[in-house]
Amino acid sequence: MKILKYKKFTGLHIVCKKCNKLIEVSQETYKGCNHPIDRQKYKAILKQNGGRKTRDLKSVEYDEAIRELLDFKHELANPIRLIAEIPKVEVKHELLKDCIMMFGDWLENVDVPNHQKRPRSSSHIKNTLSNLMKFSRFLEDNKFDLNRFKIYDLNDVIIGKYYDHLDLTCKMATTYNHNTKSLKSFNNFLINQKGFNIPNFFGKVKLKYESMNPTSIKDDYFKKLLNAISNEDSICIYPNGRRKNEYRPYTRDAIELVAYTGMRIEETMSLKFSDIVLDDDGNIQHLVGTDLKFERAHNWNNTKAPKKVLIPISAELENVLNRLDYKKYMGTDKYLIADDFNISRKTLATQLSHSFTFFRKKANLSDDFSIKHLRKTFLTKLHTKTGFIESLGYQRSAKVTLNNYIDKVQVVKEINKIGFGYFNE
Repeated sequence: MKILKYKKFTGLHIVCKKCNKLIEVSQETYKGCNHPIDRQKYKAILKQNGGRKTRDLKSVEYDEAIRELLDFKHELANPIRLIAEIPKVEVKHELLKDCIMMFGDWLENVDVPNHQKRPRSSSHIKNTLSNLMKFSRFLEDNKFDLNRFKIYDLNDVIIGKYYDHLDLTCKMATTYNHNTKSLKSFNNFLINQKGFNIPNFFGKVKLKYESMNPTSIKDDYFKKLLNAISNEDSICIYPNGRRKNEYRPYTRDAIELVAYTGMRIEETMSLKFSDIVLDDDGNIQHLVGTDLKFERAHNWNNTKAPKKVLIPISAELENVLNRLDYKKYMGTDKYLIADDFNISRKTLATQLSHSFTFFRKKANLSDDFSIKHLRKTFLTKLHTKTGFIESLGYQRSAKVTLNNYIDKVQVVKEINKIGFGYFNE
């Protein structure tokens, strides 16, 4: 039987692909293989790390087979080349509804290369896609068939009509802007990520001005709310009949901690006893918090040092820490709030927000403030009483703080207390 040309070379073999026997020198040695030469293949068999690596070579010419063998050997010495995935053949979706589904996968990092992945919260993804589905429903209501409507069918007339619709249905500028940002993101994805040759229609849409008017919580309102927090009459009955006890042993401490640190709710719930810093005399100097919102937006891949916030100590904050027995747990990795409970910090923050709303209603207070206003209250007090708000890192810039967190009415009241005059008389 004729066989492929063979000359001994380390790692090179000839194998019959019909009976899977080696037939390098003669047929007789390998027990009766008599299959024709077109069934034979050069094969590389190399030892590596105590095992064998094999590959069928493409060439039927000896010299070319040797080159393939050496290339295979080189690949084994460079393992990154071996694990490179074969790129998938991407289907070019054109229907608007398919493009929205593709965008949803991208937001969730489905089939996105690891170095391009971005962590996004489930609420962000849900709200973004909800805004896109609102646009789809608008098209359906105007007799467009979504089973035929392609992304190339978009035009300025359709988009202009949609924004006339948003002007009528969006009561707040923030709602209008959230819808617009979702559509802008979708349009940019199709152009920049998927290479669609379409105009950037939504890039031309201007966001509405959002008039910021931060308000803080009055001192007597906050004290009244704290006094209402107890295990008595703490059952909330939801519209569906479900009953839930909104009181927890840590509820009051947690709400006070949010108020006296000025951190966002989840950030406050993430504080640990190891975040307490003492001065040379052993007294509490400050706490060190982490700006989670900044981290998720600008340091999602952990390539930078975390953005820390230095939380000044106040008499009220020190009282809470004393109640939490900080001296006993000083320096430990225990959370200040609910460390012994099997609950995530994010879930704890949501639970606390619900409890705050319940006890605010129980205290017969108006519904024009929520737990988020505690941060505005703290920063307003810090600004009016010390003037050092820019130095501690609560926000990325002073402009963001002044526009979004400072209660201007309270600033005026503090100025009046000082006794402002043109000539200081």
